[in-house]
Amino acid sequence: MTKNEQKNYSARTAFTLAEGGRRPLLNLCQHKSAFTLAEVLITLSIIGVVAALTIPSMIENHNNKAWKTAKDLWDKKLVEATRQMNIDGVMTGVASSTEDYMNYFKKYVKVIKTCENDKLENCYATKFVQTGDKETEVEVSTLTNASALGQKDWNTNTMGFVIADGTTVVMAYNPNCSSVDPFSSEGQSGQVGCMSMMIDVNGKKGPNRVGDDIELKNATISTCDMKFGEQCIAASDIYPTTAINTCDGSADREWDDRNMSTSYCSNNHWAGAKKACATNGMRLPTMQELADVATYIYKQDTPIGAYENRRNITPDADRATQLNWTTNGWHYWSSQPYASDCAYKRSFNSSESYYYSYFYVSSPNYRARCFK
Repeated sequence: MTKNEQKNYSARTAFTLAEGGRRPLLNLCQHKSAFTLAEVLITLSIIGVVAALTIPSMIENHNNKAWKTAKDLWDKKLVEATRQMNIDGVMTGVASSTEDYMNYFKKYVKVIKTCENDKLENCYATKFVQTGDKETEVEVSTLTNASALGQKDWNTNTMGFVIADGTTVVMAYNPNCSSVDPFSSEGQSGQVGCMSMMIDVNGKKGPNRVGDDIELKNATISTCDMKFGEQCIAASDIYPTTAINTCDGSADREWDDRNMSTSYCSNNHWAGAKKACATNGMRLPTMQELADVATYIYKQDTPIGAYENRRNITPDADRATQLNWTTNGWHYWSSQPYASDCAYKRSFNSSESYYYSYFYVSSPNYRARCFK
């Protein structure tokens, strides 16, 4: 080794006691490539953004496919069940109510739980979202009868049930539907003319939304007939009202449980109006709500109080028409009782006078408008 070579070698080595001699120094010009911390963080951020944009869409697509598959499976079960019921002669003409019909229906579909119309939330989600021009949250407890599913002429209650795969259903039966050939087009569609249903293929789990996991079959969910401010009211009056018996021991006593001892309890039109509203998932208005309607119809700058009379005021015809409200002297029941045999009401006159009062619950001459 020449002197120059020895000099260069010495510059590249160092003495170490551990090794007892010299070893090569690290060549600083030779190193391995690696990502910096900043580069790693930027990469992770990009991955996070891409995931945030794509994963929800992937989950939604997956859910939509799963719900569609479940709906198709339910339709097949329904078609097969109702076709066999038609063959056996138990689809029509044997039941006068949804409760009666369910006794037959659950022999053809594996129903693991049923719920009466006043306990639907035990079988179904407590609330669901009705879609349309505006999304609205609806309480399932209001769907107590066929009219709540859009079938106002059936006069039957609803029932809830759960089938073996977890699908939950609210159903009403039409006792006046006609039997069909089970192999006809209507028979092949599950003869939905006899039934109105709201089916949730995802059970009580979310999103509980019509159009996603909830399917309406021969049903429409109307959340509001008519808007009055933020208040929903029925589009028409109940008139004449139907009287019910609320005397002690009567099955209808819950609609007027004030221990009435007079003869008026056997012919209780006020309680009948309350019951009729409740049957449609609604209620009679309070005195203040009737006064609010009066303030609007009579175009009063100062709100009318719940128990206040005003004289020499004239209703606005357009506003009365808008609410389909009768102003030719008719009286409207409130939900509030007075004494043991009377209830409060308000009169809507065409001109000159407007007032509140109370009268015997047996009067058949008063109208009722249901609020929600």
